Amino acid sequence: MATSGVSPRRDGAVRGSGAPSTRPTPGAVLRSLAFALAFCVAMLLGRQTVMDGTSMSLVWPAAGVAVVWFAAQRTARTRGLDLALLVITTFALNALTGLDPALAVCFAAANVAQVLTFEVLFTRWCPQAWGAGGDQPLTGLTQLMRLLTAAFLATGASALLGPTALWALTGQWSWVAALVWMTRNTASILLIAAVCFRIGCLLTARRTDGGAPVALPVRWPRSWRLVELVAAVGCSVLAYVLTFGYYDGLPVAFPLVALSAWVALRFDTTIVLVHDLAMGVVAVLLTLGGHGPFAMIVDDATRAIVVQLYVVVLGVLGLAMAMGRDERDVLLARMTASAEHSRQLAREAAEQRALAQEARAEAEARGELARTVLDTVEVGIVVADAQGRLTMFNRAARQWHGLDADASMDPADHAGSYALFGPDGTRPLTLEDVPLHRALREGDVTGAEIVIAPTGRPALTVTCSGRRMSGADGGALGAVVAMTDVTADRALRRDLESARRSAAEQAGQLEAAFEASMVGNIHLDLTGVVLRVNPAAAAMLGYEPADLVGQGWGRHVHPTDRGEGREVVRDLLTAGAVAGAAGVGGQVRHLHRDGHVVHTQVSTSVVRDADGQPLYLANQVIDVSDRVSAEDDVRRQRDVSTRLLRALSDLGEGVLVEHEEQITYVNEAMARLTGRRTPGLLALPTSLLLVPEAEQEAWLARREFTPGRVATTAPLVTALRRADGTTVPVEVTTVALPDAGGRATLTLVRDLSERMRAQAALVASNEQLREANRLKDDLVATLSHDLRQPLASTVGFAELLLDDWQVLSEDDKRQYLGRIQKAGRWADDLLGDILTMAQLDEGTPTPRTTRVHLPALVADVVDRLGHDADAVDTSAVGDLTVLADRGHLEQVLANLLGNAFKYGAAPVRVAARHRGEHVALDVVDAGEGVPEAFVPHLFDRFARATTGVAVEKKGTGLGLFIARTLINAGGGDLTYQPARGGGSRFTLTLNALGDEPGGGEDPRADLARSVTLG
Repeated sequence: MATSGVSPRRDGAVRGSGAPSTRPTPGAVLRSLAFALAFCVAMLLGRQTVMDGTSMSLVWPAAGVAVVWFAAQRTARTRGLDLALLVITTFALNALTGLDPALAVCFAAANVAQVLTFEVLFTRWCPQAWGAGGDQPLTGLTQLMRLLTAAFLATGASALLGPTALWALTGQWSWVAALVWMTRNTASILLIAAVCFRIGCLLTARRTDGGAPVALPVRWPRSWRLVELVAAVGCSVLAYVLTFGYYDGLPVAFPLVALSAWVALRFDTTIVLVHDLAMGVVAVLLTLGGHGPFAMIVDDATRAIVVQLYVVVLGVLGLAMAMGRDERDVLLARMTASAEHSRQLAREAAEQRALAQEARAEAEARGELARTVLDTVEVGIVVADAQGRLTMFNRAARQWHGLDADASMDPADHAGSYALFGPDGTRPLTLEDVPLHRALREGDVTGAEIVIAPTGRPALTVTCSGRRMSGADGGALGAVVAMTDVTADRALRRDLESARRSAAEQAGQLEAAFEASMVGNIHLDLTGVVLRVNPAAAAMLGYEPADLVGQGWGRHVHPTDRGEGREVVRDLLTAGAVAGAAGVGGQVRHLHRDGHVVHTQVSTSVVRDADGQPLYLANQVIDVSDRVSAEDDVRRQRDVSTRLLRALSDLGEGVLVEHEEQITYVNEAMARLTGRRTPGLLALPTSLLLVPEAEQEAWLARREFTPGRVATTAPLVTALRRADGTTVPVEVTTVALPDAGGRATLTLVRDLSERMRAQAALVASNEQLREANRLKDDLVATLSHDLRQPLASTVGFAELLLDDWQVLSEDDKRQYLGRIQKAGRWADDLLGDILTMAQLDEGTPTPRTTRVHLPALVADVVDRLGHDADAVDTSAVGDLTVLADRGHLEQVLANLLGNAFKYGAAPVRVAARHRGEHVALDVVDAGEGVPEAFVPHLFDRFARATTGVAVEKKGTGLGLFIARTLINAGGGDLTYQPARGGGSRFTLTLNALGDEPGGGEDPRADLARSVTLG
């Protein structure tokens, strides 16, 4: 913080040549009384926390107030008054609140010792700080530690008097009481003194010109930083409410330190101090009130010690970060000032270099700084010695040339080696034309333009200015040239020239268009005099253009429209001057040269200069006399037609009459049908009454008819849009009306809602019948094909056994019986699938949800596989429990494992894992997988692949359909994806049982099993 360098006087004494007065001023006395009052309030607050059975307060904010009191009144010459007030108030309030008088005297002495000890130590260790006689704010970790140490030693000195006096007078000595004394006073001094010292420093700062006090130089956050401050304060309030209020039984005070670190790292020290003070006060008050993580400490004294140590740690952490940042800012400011001073010295040394030979060594030492500065500018700098040999290129020059300065190169080779050309970019420069050598030869060069075009780099156009450097004896030391890149400037000039030529061409084209336009164009000055007019506008009134130029245009306007036209022009100029209006227009009647009236449509706009001032009025005039005449005829015929058609008002069907697609008449039935009022319908075009897809077809007859002949269209069915957005089906019959003026039609509209609803119901019923027939055909085909094979196999082998039982060997008998058993199981599975599908068609079964322990269920299903059980790996099935219908889940898992061995290959893996609020149960085989073309139909009814291994296997195509239906009924899902390395992966998504551990299932789950696959 910048200050004037002189500590401001706080006693109000007038600076003069005479000796200052030793008596305190009335203002100083009033401040002492105010501090005494604040001290009394702080003491009363502290005395509200006296421990039971003792005279010791757990919290003592008066310690911090007393330190701030004596620091603020340091130069007010009220030391004696302040000490007397401190002793009197301490003694009086302690005595009045029930303390023994002798003990009250000892406590008053302890407060005085504490204040004086802190003042002496703080003044010695931080003499520049506000509160110690200086005018600087506290910055840096060192000053913070000195403040903390002074507070600790001062409270230690007072602890020698307070607790010791308590022991001497009452016989009660406790190290806990002494520790409470020190922690409460240290916390009070650290937080209150730090905040008040900071605010006092900011309030007493002066501008360097000795003016009025500046506003608080707090770096208040702006924009998003202000949003961040609000968020930090809100998070702090929420965290303290949760920690000390809602979850007050949990020892979780440590996260609150992160909030203080957040504020300390991101915001000004003053904000950090206020935040830490507020949070510390809240923590202490809530803890003493029995709330928060420290309230679990039973002993009051220990609880007070812990919470105030927490407040001290919180304050030290925040202040250390914030004051460390302040110290860094101060150091940066000083380094900046030092660097600026160094640069000033370098400039002075450069100016004196030619005057003192002995300063050359110092200038060479500072040459690196000069080269650094030269490399940072975007101007190319080239330096040569007295012989014209290059000695230095800066960064820009090196980039432009693609080479560095070569001192060994002959000056005659400079133009060729560094690709220097004349302003045209094609003529190579000679040695005499190179600006560096011209400056060495002529003394200076200004504004020389050349082109640098090294091979493989874009050419640059630069302007060169330079001068010869001379020594003290007048001899040439060398030359320096500065080059400025003007490539973009030259390109801009070329673009401007091109734009000027283009603008001239466009102006010529606009002039030709003005003259050749078929629309009348008239330019008037601001008084209405014709500046120019094209032939179309002149011919409109029967004149030649030359006859109208220089005349007032108002004389050609119909007398009735002249006044209105002047008001329009005046309004246009007024509105345009304020808001830049584009123009106005309307119909105006003009007088032809032969006297008849010409109806015109006029558009007028203001043409302005670059400053926005109006130059002239541009008018476009179109002859609309034929249109006005036609509109009059149509209007007359429309009136006649409307009167004739009002007789249709009582018809039950909707009736509307249109002229040129504009409704001119509707009856009440039509209004009810559209859900609109009659006046609203008359303001609508008929296209708004139709749904878009029906507009072209249903209303085509209104547009295609022969004038003079009545034409009636066949009834068409379309849809009508109601006012509420719904549609109603209608039958439309359109009659073209001849001789009604323009395109006139009469339309009869009949409501088809009831008939359409009946048709829709019939269509839906037919669709249901078709679907039922399709399912019946699929079922019959399955029964006739798939069921016939196992039955035929069973019958065949049974007949063979009956006929040849005596001659068959035991192995053949067992083989035939095994085939009969296999065919029977095949038929049983088929019938089970069909019965289950029939039950599903009657309605999705209601699952009986229970807790299912996955490891137990998987083990049961695997055991049923028989000889295939050893090929199933269940090691990845975790100890998980799900909510599902056990019967459904068993038959689905059995189906998936059976398919894995039937269509896939071993090994088969079963794995279960958590997936958010669900459990994923995977069945993975190592077969060839499902053909990609069949994947979209994998879970369809009666779906079987026509390629791959499935062609050779027997099945109904119902298993996966039933499995997914059962799992979906329980709120889960069954999906497929190819397994890594080949094979199939089927994933069952099941509802997890929350956080309850798995470990068995309800034995009553067996009662919940539903239908099974055969």
